[in-house]
Amino acid sequence: MRRWLASLLLAPACLLAQFQIVLVSGDTERPTGAVVDLGAIDAGDLLDARFRLRNPQAAGAVLDSVAVAGAGFSIPVPPPLPVTIAARGALDFVVRFEPRAPGAFSAVLTVNRTSLILRAIATAGLMLWLEEGGQRVKLAAESTVDFGSVEVGAATTRRFSIQNPAQTRLALTELTVTGEGFRGPDVPHLPVGLEPGASQVFEVVFSPLRVGAAGGLLKLNGRSFRLSGQGLNPALPKPEILLDPPAPRSGQQVKVRVRLARPAASAATGELSIGFEPATPGVPDDAAIGFLAPAGRVVSFSVERGAEEALFAGRSETVMQTGTTAGRLVLTARLGSHVEQATIVLAAQPPVVDAVRVVRSRTALELNLVGFDNTRSISELNFTFFDRDGRVLEPGAIKVEASSEFSRYFAGSTLGGVFALRVIFPVSGDVNVVSAVDIELTNAAGRTRINRVSF
Repeated sequence: MRRWLASLLLAPACLLAQFQIVLVSGDTERPTGAVVDLGAIDAGDLLDARFRLRNPQAAGAVLDSVAVAGAGFSIPVPPPLPVTIAARGALDFVVRFEPRAPGAFSAVLTVNRTSLILRAIATAGLMLWLEEGGQRVKLAAESTVDFGSVEVGAATTRRFSIQNPAQTRLALTELTVTGEGFRGPDVPHLPVGLEPGASQVFEVVFSPLRVGAAGGLLKLNGRSFRLSGQGLNPALPKPEILLDPPAPRSGQQVKVRVRLARPAASAATGELSIGFEPATPGVPDDAAIGFLAPAGRVVSFSVERGAEEALFAGRSETVMQTGTTAGRLVLTARLGSHVEQATIVLAAQPPVVDAVRVVRSRTALELNLVGFDNTRSISELNFTFFDRDGRVLEPGAIKVEASSEFSRYFAGSTLGGVFALRVIFPVSGDVNVVSAVDIELTNAAGRTRINRVSF
């Protein structure tokens, strides 16, 4: 019996001529002997021991067998076999020790014809579980619990449970959570005893304070569990475009505000733009459509943290002009990933006259009209003059066919539907008798009448 035991202990030394087997910890290599002590862990945890096979020879060597036999031991990712390890080369593999119950454990690790004895101890300890989606996942020491991506200022929670799997009462002596953005249970009275089979539930909250990766540590009776999460820029609130007046028409100035669906969690900048589609295809663009300050069809706005409205250069509103062309205006507010729109329908309308001025000379009356026609289709003018007593002067209503003149004018104009009209009427007799005029303009949308313009 003594001769057999001596032979067994000498066998590794003889057979290791082909491969040198070392135990790797970080950047450190530790030579192995016939017996390798892997240390002690709590039952229910796992321990990964990294082994390295070195080929010290000047030629390649074939590895055709790697196996471990023993309760609680396994090779989770076996190397592909057979494999040739180059001269002076190396190959790593992991042996895992995962005991289910307390006790002393051993196993035999075989590499080709070389055998090592592995020893480890499992002590009675509390088990930690992650409860998620109605299921429980057992956590090993040094494992990582990912809290995912969370907006700065928001929070997410993970639920854990501590269980006593032993047949005796075990004490919970340490339960702490550290790391920026992570906070754990308030356990003021430790140690706490857990009876066999008993469990204790607690929660850990992750509320990132800044954008980027975050890490923490949960410690349970001297064992560490890593916590990780990612802080994201808070999602910006949805913008809403508000108009005053709410249903603008052509030729108006409109106050525009951008209201937020909720207070902004962070400062940001956005953009408000105007798009225009004329009602009549082919009609030239209307340069008068746009914002006043700064002039143009795009304006920037800012959002301050906690604000519920956007600011335009420090003001809560900006002003736009609707122009003088019938069609459709689309205002688009862009803030973060949000793109929100408001549509203004500029309906075709009869001509609009903003100002009338009459100039009297000795032999004629000159009428000057300023206004706009958002259809660009004025076709007829009518003028009726009155004396001081309100009687219609001869020849009564004077009708002017004006479609061709206005068509030529609008075709060459860059002012949208704006026009300035001058009409001269020669007067025979005393020009001072004429004291008022009715004016009527007709376009494709209807007729506009201006009664009794006195002069």
